[in-house]
Amino acid sequence: MKRILFDLRKTQPSDGSKYHGGGKYGLEVFYKLAEIAPQKIIGFYDDSLFIEEDVLDICKKNQIQLLKSSDMTVMQAAKRNGGIIYSPLFDPIYNTDPEIEVILTVHDMRPLEMVGDSFEKFYKHKRKLVGTLLLKLGLNQLRQRLIYSRKFNSVLCAQRDVFSRKNFHVVTVSEHSRCAMLSFVPSLRPDDVRVFYSPSTINDSLLCEQGNPYGKYYLIVSGNRWLKNGARAMLAIDELMSERPDFKGNVVITGLPKLENLEITLKNKSRFICVGYVDEPCLKQLYRNAYAFVYPSLNEGFGYPPLEAMHEGCPVLASATASITEICGDAVVYFNPYLINEIKMRVLYLENKNVRDDLIVKGKAKEHEIRQRQIVDLEKLCTYILSFGER
Repeated sequence: MKRILFDLRKTQPSDGSKYHGGGKYGLEVFYKLAEIAPQKIIGFYDDSLFIEEDVLDICKKNQIQLLKSSDMTVMQAAKRNGGIIYSPLFDPIYNTDPEIEVILTVHDMRPLEMVGDSFEKFYKHKRKLVGTLLLKLGLNQLRQRLIYSRKFNSVLCAQRDVFSRKNFHVVTVSEHSRCAMLSFVPSLRPDDVRVFYSPSTINDSLLCEQGNPYGKYYLIVSGNRWLKNGARAMLAIDELMSERPDFKGNVVITGLPKLENLEITLKNKSRFICVGYVDEPCLKQLYRNAYAFVYPSLNEGFGYPPLEAMHEGCPVLASATASITEICGDAVVYFNPYLINEIKMRVLYLENKNVRDDLIVKGKAKEHEIRQRQIVDLEKLCTYILSFGER
């Protein structure tokens, strides 16, 4: 029997973010593998970065060997310990040795599905000078052509290369993502990519003592990321505040330290509250107290936030894009995320108490339904990963 080398580096901080979706996903998979077959896995991590204390405790308790990146590369570690890697995220280093079997979760095809958006110009951070100038000058179509010609084709080649490698075994997290892969990689057969829903990250033991200092409010998350499209939702609600004096409520935005980080004009700034980064217990409390969760995301491979909101009894307004309709079904009210007027209509629709109450009931039922599949799929995924050690 060969042991599986779990690349824990993908659960550690990335691009300045201590926590990220792929990392949360990877931790849940690792915890389950450690629960059902600790003797069949080895951990590999970057000892120069933060790693969850729970990971270290579980490894110590279950006598799971941990290897450090300061001693060897992940490929060297795999070669010395059976030649099999599981990773919750891709790393180019996996391309360097065709003799190493790589079981890999590819969450989405986002670099190909979402090359850019006209609203990127409103987000100050992470913009290159040339792109910023083109956006400011209103030359977004030129910018898009530059991106497509330079970036899209290179990313497409790289993605197709991943799927062409005989030693790579790809799984994904939704039917949407699987079909995106089939669309962009014509050589793939429908059964070449297995679908296992992302494991639930909801933890009811997490508590936050904070009350609700915001009154009635609409919640928007990841306000600093153009892909999450918070700017359009903020503009929609701001227009409602200006046009309808009887429209009550504030907007709470996570991920955005201050409004000045978004170059949009809001007429009712005092009713928009930026809370920056919040930890999981406080985010649960924000969901629980919100009048509604507005999720205008432009692209998702799975989409945790709507389910997290539903679990806390918060009704959801969401964009009808990518995997969101697959995961949320009829338990949310949908809108076109590019149309500010349509977002306004859906916000007004939820002012109806009967509609809101019905959506809360549907949301709780849908989250429970999805969680049952998540439990089953996590078991199936772990069984699939471990099967490579028995071949």
